[in-house]
Amino acid sequence: MTTERFAHLPHNQAADNNKQPIYEALNELDLLSSRVLEIGSGTGQHGVYFCQNSKNLTWQLTEHPANMAAVLSWHKVAESENIDNLLAPVSFDIAIDNLSQMFNNVYNAPDGFDVVYSANVLHIVSKKFAKHMIDQCADFLIRGQKLVCYGPFKQNQKFTTESNAEFDCWLRSEGYGGINDIADIEVWSQSRLKLTDWLAMPANNFLLVYQKL
Repeated sequence: MTTERFAHLPHNQAADNNKQPIYEALNELDLLSSRVLEIGSGTGQHGVYFCQNSKNLTWQLTEHPANMAAVLSWHKVAESENIDNLLAPVSFDIAIDNLSQMFNNVYNAPDGFDVVYSANVLHIVSKKFAKHMIDQCADFLIRGQKLVCYGPFKQNQKFTTESNAEFDCWLRSEGYGGINDIADIEVWSQSRLKLTDWLAMPANNFLLVYQKL
């Protein structure tokens, strides 16, 4: 995709900054030939970039119904560039919609998924909806499949950096959920998801991989 084709689109600088490190991490984890369902695609920049650079990857975009305009515009340009492994965005509200009802994930189904991916969502949504999201993912995934989460996390209930502690204070003051602990996801899944890989990423973030038991 040429710069001219997407320069006018809604743009998230953080997504632009972290797309290459995340792509390299997914490659290291051998996840770039998967069928991936993304929860909270934002503008869709990650999906576009990953699909553009890995033709064996299939990526399903989703976004909250109130925020669909940006991801629809990115997908439209991707279509014009023949990035056909990027699937059309689907409106998904974690508060009211159900993954298992909206998407087919029958074992070995051609339109099923291997991985659920979410970047910079869990610390934005409320704790209630973060827990609900993980519970839904644990229901949706089939044994052996994976949940990949990117963003800032605490370790052993401690912030990894002072800047993350300050960021957490700001998030909470603005009404966001705040930074969660790495162990929270296993707890919220009621031990149906197990942490198998974690990679330290730039800007005090982690890429975490949980496997469905």
